[in-house]
Amino acid sequence: MTVDVQDSAGYHHGLALFLYAVVIERMKKMNIEINGVTLQADFMDADFMEVFEPAIFTMREGINASKTMQGMVAAKYKAMNQTIETFFDTAFGEGTADSIFQGSKNVMVHLEAVAKIEEAQRAEKKQFNDFSNKYTQRQNSFQSMQGHQKKQRNQPNRT
Repeated sequence: MTVDVQDSAGYHHGLALFLYAVVIERMKKMNIEINGVTLQADFMDADFMEVFEPAIFTMREGINASKTMQGMVAAKYKAMNQTIETFFDTAFGEGTADSIFQGSKNVMVHLEAVAKIEEAQRAEKKQFNDFSNKYTQRQNSFQSMQGHQKKQRNQPNRT
C-alpha cells in the first residue's frame, strides 16, 4: 500500500479544519452561568489553570476540614461558605462571590455553584480526552502505514 502525498496533505488540511471547529465550539461553551452571573472559564488554558487548580484544591481541603469541625452546624456552614467564596474570588476575580451569592448564606446555594464549575470542567476534560484519543489513533494509524511501507521497500527482491 502506498501513501500519496496529496492524501497526507488532505489529512492535515482536514485535521486543521476539525481543530478550528473544535476551538470555535469550545469558545461558545466557556460561559458558565451561576445564579444569573456568567463566568468565563477556559479549562484548557494553562494560565487559567495555573490559578484555578490551586484555588479548587484549597477549596476542597477547606470544605473537608469544615465537615469535621466540632461545634454547631451554623459554624460549619459559615466555614464552607467562606471557603467557597474565597475560591470564586481567587479563580474568577475579586468580587465574583458577591455577584454570585448576593449575601446568601445558604450552604446548598454555595455547593451547587461549585458543582456547576466542576461539571463544566468535567465536560471540557471529556471533550479533550475524546479529541486527543481520536488524534492519537489517527496519528498511530498513519505512522503504522508509513512503517509498513518502509518494511515493504526494504525487503530484498526474491525473483
